[in-house]
Amino acid sequence: MTTRARSSAVLFKSENRFDSFGRKLSELGVKFTVLDFADPSWVDFDFSQVDFVIYFPSFQYSSDHPLALLEVHDNLLYLHRQNPHLRMFPDPKVIPYYNDKYRQYLFLKGNAFPTPATIPVYSEASVGQVSKELGYPMVVKNRYGAGGGSVFKVESEAELRKYLKLSTMNFFSLSVARYFWSMITKRSFYYHLIKARRCIYPFLSPPILAQEFVKIDRDLKTVVGRQKVVEGHWRIKADEQMWKVNIDGGGIGEWSYIPEEALRLSTGLAEKLEAEWLNIDMVYDGTRFLITEFSPVWHHYRYREKASFVYKDDYNLDLPLEVSLDLEGLIVESLLREP
Repeated sequence: MTTRARSSAVLFKSENRFDSFGRKLSELGVKFTVLDFADPSWVDFDFSQVDFVIYFPSFQYSSDHPLALLEVHDNLLYLHRQNPHLRMFPDPKVIPYYNDKYRQYLFLKGNAFPTPATIPVYSEASVGQVSKELGYPMVVKNRYGAGGGSVFKVESEAELRKYLKLSTMNFFSLSVARYFWSMITKRSFYYHLIKARRCIYPFLSPPILAQEFVKIDRDLKTVVGRQKVVEGHWRIKADEQMWKVNIDGGGIGEWSYIPEEALRLSTGLAEKLEAEWLNIDMVYDGTRFLITEFSPVWHHYRYREKASFVYKDDYNLDLPLEVSLDLEGLIVESLLREP
């Protein structure tokens, strides 16, 4: 691989990491133009002399809203179609699956990747089948959502029917009324409303996904860049009451040995997607690793960002953590290299 002698970039404004991407581009001597999707004139910009585009997306609405990432799904894919020479982050080949668990389910199932047993719930008629095949407890996931949001541990068929009714907008139900009431009486509802000025999207989107409940004490996140796993870490339960292990939700990050099976599965998925950059979530069910989600964008913790992070000597990836946990550096350096 060779590095371009001179490169020109467009950096779109974003809520997160915009300044740090700008600093990295300047540090590497890359001439870049700042555009903003909020300004309609971006459509008229001449991208013919631009080598690559970077946009680190954030959710315009709450992450479970069907239009949460309209800039990514609509604007970036438009740019990709109109300017096929552009290299981009996020990777346009993975954008169609971003934040859409149903599309991910179809891809993983259609390509025989190992996943927890999953059944889309389309209608009342499917509830009995789901109950029989998966049993309780089970996990129910909204089609859209990130960071563990809109993911529920369901203990009964009545609960499953409640979430189905929310997704089909059948509001003439006592269980649905109770759901809305519990939502608006939580402090977190008003915290997001006042602090972020964003209302949590109160509905679900069809089809919701029913998934077997795999009892775990940790899960695994890996990042694949150019067909090599460049970073990976475990997210470990902080206590026995936790069943979701997101670090922002209290899970503990640990950088330690990653089995070869998980590394092969990660690179295999990236290869099948033809993805340059891919983030993958996996669980181990006692016999094998199962893919639960994947994404072209990920929340990246910096090296030693939290005092609770654990770094063990048996961590077996080649790239030093000081490098692999510098997301902006990884992405810009990659885009500067010729394919």
